[in-house]
Amino acid sequence: MSLKALHLAMLLAAVAAFAATGGQARDNKAAPADVAEAGRRDKAAAPGGGDARAAAAGEDAEGEQDDEIPQGVVERIAAMDRDKERLESAYTVYVAKIDRPAEGVVIPVEQHPDGSVKVDATAERAQFFEKEGYVWCGGVTVREYALDGSVKSQFHVDGCLVDRSTKTGWAEGRAVGTYGKTRLEGSGIYFSFSDESVKIYSKVVITSTDIKFEGVKL
Repeated sequence: MSLKALHLAMLLAAVAAFAATGGQARDNKAAPADVAEAGRRDKAAAPGGGDARAAAAGEDAEGEQDDEIPQGVVERIAAMDRDKERLESAYTVYVAKIDRPAEGVVIPVEQHPDGSVKVDATAERAQFFEKEGYVWCGGVTVREYALDGSVKSQFHVDGCLVDRSTKTGWAEGRAVGTYGKTRLEGSGIYFSFSDESVKIYSKVVITSTDIKFEGVKL
């Protein structure tokens, strides 16, 4: 999984937070926002790639879709929400089935073309449900590595359930992600390894020292 989308999510959420405060932010180092209340923008959406900008646009004050959002993007966000509901329900089911979780687990997720580790996940506890294709993890840290082995980005979640067949997952509890000098916190996160997308559903806080608003005077 590449977490480029995580960085873009941070940038978009920061801009949304600034707009929601009516330009009252004091500087560009701290931009907190409860996205559930900020702008009524479908909570917090940030799918990867070029569609992320449209996802952040969300709905207008009347609750109507912005005419400029391509239908394909609207459908993609709706599909993410449906899959999120599926995984959130599955999370509850499989947490109840945990009996003897393994401890100190390292799970390789993706490799670079040269065979070196691109993404891995470490978990304080984990249980594999091989027949159903799910993996539950508690105390999880996912890291993305550059070719030289340095950490490009990472995020930590209290607990998550990953569907290995769809390469998507749902994270419960508080999550903290970092990309460079940007830090993102939130609760309730849907993520897709294959689509490189992340959607954060509530209590978003962004702290950054490298986000700049060109031409904006505060």
